[in-house]
Amino acid sequence: MRFISRRVVGCVQGLAVAVLAAASAQAGTLNLTTESYPPFNFETPDGELDGISVRVMHQLLEETGIEAEIRLLPWSRAYAEARSNPDTCVFSTTRTPEREDLFEWVGPLVDNQWHAFALGSSDVQVQSLDDLHDYRVGGYRDDAVALYVESHGIEVDTAPNDRLNARKLAADRIDVWVSGEHLAPWYARLEGIGELRSLFAFNDTVMSLACHPDTDRDRLDRLQATLDAMREDGRYAAIVSDVLDQNGDADD
Repeated sequence: MRFISRRVVGCVQGLAVAVLAAASAQAGTLNLTTESYPPFNFETPDGELDGISVRVMHQLLEETGIEAEIRLLPWSRAYAEARSNPDTCVFSTTRTPEREDLFEWVGPLVDNQWHAFALGSSDVQVQSLDDLHDYRVGGYRDDAVALYVESHGIEVDTAPNDRLNARKLAADRIDVWVSGEHLAPWYARLEGIGELRSLFAFNDTVMSLACHPDTDRDRLDRLQATLDAMREDGRYAAIVSDVLDQNGDADD
């Protein structure tokens, strides 16, 4: 299956990127939405979609022959479309008990451990979420990490995208940043704010393809069977290693 990339003007962040199967205009095309969440899904400098989950999804679509359109959107909009529209899915979506019955699932696409980070030069010393009550904590609006921390009674100053938290940390607007194990160091490098220090890890999660309940289950079962085979025969691990190696994140 051949994929074509194109740019589309977005109403929130200025642009979206669509990756289309060759015959995406035909009926039955899956509408896949995603967000910028490196190294799992992100836009390259030349406007292409890349990342572990993106490459895995391309492989799944190629092998199953399922036609799909992938659009990069702000997280809240990407999630809302999958909640509202049949044959629409969002990835990479953290699979939580609260979301379990809202979607049909294919996964896991990736594993994602959550951490509390501080600047390497910071003197913050905490070991658990309970220790964060006296600190300014930054997170990503409507993201599962921030929602989880808030559910433990911690006030979170949320930003419309997680990259802004790197800037907030550098500007001393927050003391601690709660985010994914790869995502925060990735954005810290892009913003040039220096090394982050992981204070502690507080949750191990999986992220999957989350589809509207009215999405055809037969197609999703085909995707799931192919994903299971990729994990078994080593192709999945090769994608993970390749993306992390290419972006200097293999040892983070």
